[in-house]
Formats: sequence, C-alpha cells, structure tokens
Amino acid sequence: MTDYLTIVRAVYGGLSQRQAATTYHVSRNTVSLLIRHAKNQGWLTVEDLSRADATAFSPALLKPVDSVRDTTFRMPDFEHVHAELAKPHVTLKLLWEEYVESCRIGEERFYMETQFRRYYHKFARIHKATIRLEHKPALSMEVDWAGTKIAFFDPESGKMAEASLFVSVLPCSQLIYAEPFRDEKLHSWIAGHVNAFKYFEGVPKTLIPDNLKSSVKRPNFYEPELNKTYLEMSGHYGSVVLPARVRKPKDKSSVENSVLIASRKILAKLRNVQILSFADLQSLIRSALKQVNEAPLTGKSGSRWSTYLAEEKEYMLPLPEFPYEMAQWGKAKVQPNCHIAFQRKFYSVPFEYLGEEADVRATQSTVEIFYHHQRIASHKRLWGKADYSTIQEHMPPDKLFFSDWNRSRFLSWAEKTGDAARKVVEAILDRAVIEQQAYRSCFGLLNLQNKYGPQRLERACCLILTRTLSPTYQQIKNILEKNMDAAEQPGTKRKEHPSVKRGFQRGATYFGGDAND
Repeated sequence: MTDYLTIVRAVYGGLSQRQAATTYHVSRNTVSLLIRHAKNQGWLTVEDLSRADATAFSPALLKPVDSVRDTTFRMPDFEHVHAELAKPHVTLKLLWEEYVESCRIGEERFYMETQFRRYYHKFARIHKATIRLEHKPALSMEVDWAGTKIAFFDPESGKMAEASLFVSVLPCSQLIYAEPFRDEKLHSWIAGHVNAFKYFEGVPKTLIPDNLKSSVKRPNFYEPELNKTYLEMSGHYGSVVLPARVRKPKDKSSVENSVLIASRKILAKLRNVQILSFADLQSLIRSALKQVNEAPLTGKSGSRWSTYLAEEKEYMLPLPEFPYEMAQWGKAKVQPNCHIAFQRKFYSVPFEYLGEEADVRATQSTVEIFYHHQRIASHKRLWGKADYSTIQEHMPPDKLFFSDWNRSRFLSWAEKTGDAARKVVEAILDRAVIEQQAYRSCFGLLNLQNKYGPQRLERACCLILTRTLSPTYQQIKNILEKNMDAAEQPGTKRKEHPSVKRGFQRGATYFGGDAND
C-alpha cells in the first residue's frame, strides 16, 4: 500500500509534484489531490505534518466527489443534439450557439461551450454507442485491400493458391465488410463494393479509396483522374469518390484499423485451417466476419451491427432497383463502313461520325458507343458466330459511302480482273445482311490484286469457286500466300522428287530373304 503521507512530506520538503509522482510511481493527479487535502486540513508545512498519521490520507480521498449541478442553468436537450449532429455540416459549436440563443430568448442561464461539450460527451457515453464528432452517419465508406493474403487449395489447378481480402468500413458505426477474391483486379474491386452495399442494405454518400489503379488512374491532389469504370459504378449508386491523398494513411484511418482487425480476427484465426476450396474460404470468412460485427464493442453496450442499425442505417442512401453491372471501356475509330470494331465484332455507328474516335462501353448484354460523352449508338452484344450488328439508319446514302464506292463499282472493278473475280465479289456482296458490311472484304480483294497481280488473283478465284459457293477474302488470301494457285495452273507439272533413302535401312538380306525377291 502506498504511503501517501510520505509523498506529501516529500513535496513539502522541496520535491516538485511531477518529481514526486515519478519517484513514488503514482499519477500527478494523485499527488495534487493529496496536497489539496493536506492544505484543507491546515497542514501547510512539514512541522504541521508531524501531527498527522498515515490514516489521515486514506485511498478514499482519491475518489472524485460528484459535484451537485446548479439547477439554475438550463440543461440542453442532448437527444436533440445527438440527432442533429448526424446531419451534414452540423457541428457541436453550431448547436451550442443555437442553445445559447434559445436561453437568451427565454432569459435562462446557459452553459459555456466547454461545459456543453463535457455534458454531451457524458450523455453519449452512457446513452449512445457513438459520439458524433468526426464521422457523420452514412457520410463515407473507406475501402482497401488487406496486405496479408490467405492460402487455399484450388481444385481446378490442383495446387495451392492465394486470395486477397477486400475490406470496407463505415467510420461512424465501425461496421466492417470483408470478402476474399482470387485477385485484386478491377472486376474484383468493383464486385467488392457492390457486395458491400448489399451487405449494408444501403449506400454511403462518399467512397474513400486508396490510390490504386483500380480506383485512381492518375493521382492528383486537386483533380485526380478516376478509373472510368469505378466512377461509373459510384454514379450508379449515387455516391461520390474522394480518394485519399498519396502517402496520407490518416485520410482513411478507419479502414487501416479495420484491415488490422480483419487480419487479426479473421485471417489469423484461419492460419492453421486447411481450406480445401475457394467456396470454403468464402464461407469461413463470412462466419468470422459475423462474429466480429456482433461482438460487443469495448466500453460500449452494443456491437458494430447493433450500432449501425440504431444510429446509421436510416441515413444510408437506398439501393438502386438493379445492382451495377460490370462494364468494360475502350476506344475505337469509326471505320469507312460506319462500324467500330470491339473484340473482333463490329457495331454500326451513324455515318456522321466516320473517321472519329469513339468511347465504347460493353457489358455482358449491351455495347454502347459514346462520342464526346454523348451516346450515339447502342447494340445488343454479339457472342455467337455473328460478326456484325448493323442498324440500317446508321448507313449513309450510297453516294457518300466510301467516297462513291458501291456495289456497281466493285463489280465493275472485278470484271477487269476476270469473270471468276466478279463471281467472287458478287457472292460476297450477296451474302452480307447489309451490303455495306461486305465492302471491307471487297477492299481486301483489291489490295490482294495490288500485291499479287490480277492474273494470280483470277486463278485463286477460279480455284476457290471449285471448292465452295460461299468464298471469303481470307480463303483467297490463304491460297495466294501458300502458292496454291500456281499448282493448279494449266500445263504446270508437279515436280517429282527422287526417292532418297533416309535413316538406317537393314534391307531384306538382314531378315534372311533375297533382295531380288
């Protein structure tokens, strides 16, 4: 037991309160309370302390005595204060000013700002799960990848693989969402957000990611260039992306702490578990996440989940009718046949945009084409054997197409090469659903003539017509590249190669026979 009388004697003997606290291993507040008690008893010097004994400084002296509140002061309505703090841009100072104004109107005594804050903190600690000073409910969601990966057995590859853990947190209630993914690519990043919104059953107003490529294409303090797919996803849910500053982890301190919690309470718990598939890993992490969110918070009566339901969920934005569908973005130039090429499929564009570069947005079901952020065409995405999706209204009048290239002109050109070339061009034109789709193939034949000459092209066309009724540009190109037309030329004899013995040959005599038999 600490001898408090000795501590007081040491201070009266010339030792400072700070030095006494260090020497006797007590707090400075304890020393201060002991000195105050001694002075209240009239013991002001070392000689005065000779009349006191150790029992005069009992531990009960160190317990703070609750002061009686002066009832002449009007107590603020802290239920109202707590509710108002949830609204955007509302601060405790603003609410104190409004409280002061109302007291002055009613000619009542009011607390100063320091007391106002102290009483609010006491109220929130006792009656509420959160103290709304730094984080507004539903204002933000911080997101990141956990640095530690977790191993699992992949039956598809037959070997061990590693998964990454996506972590998001709502700073106000500290509710965490975590999900494993096979990689950290864009599609996993987007899926993590979509699943987090579904888990929260609502959407926060802002998203605070790190500066990884999946979210920020080019970091900049003033105008960061965001990944187009990520920006589109946030817009679909009505949220705004506010990336953290480069090398400023405090901008997303909540998710940094949540990553630590997830690593300790989820990943560390699974370190010795044999995970036999990715589905098993997902199930184990869902179970561990439930335990984390339903466990009582330190010093609080509720859990993360109960706090979220009680104080934050009602402020979340509603989920849209349909979840966001992952989209791919790319660029393509409008070709002379009024189509753009995307992943070896062709989609028509209004002829006014010939030669222009357009943005392409593709989902599993649709392909949309944008020019200067305005949508100019939309198509059902092609997945089967069909190569062209053409809207007739996109096609221009014949006199504008290919600078006066049309069916009659292609046929006229083919006649100059030969009758077989004309038949091939005519077959290509007739086979196209929209005639203009075949112009690319016709131009390809024109280029083959420039490279191999009209005679070889005509022979190749003759050869292909003997083999198929639906000739293509690629088939004729293959014939010319492999010189197959030369072998079919009339009067050309095939070269006879003399028989040459190859390798080691034993002969008939080796087996007991006669070589002349």
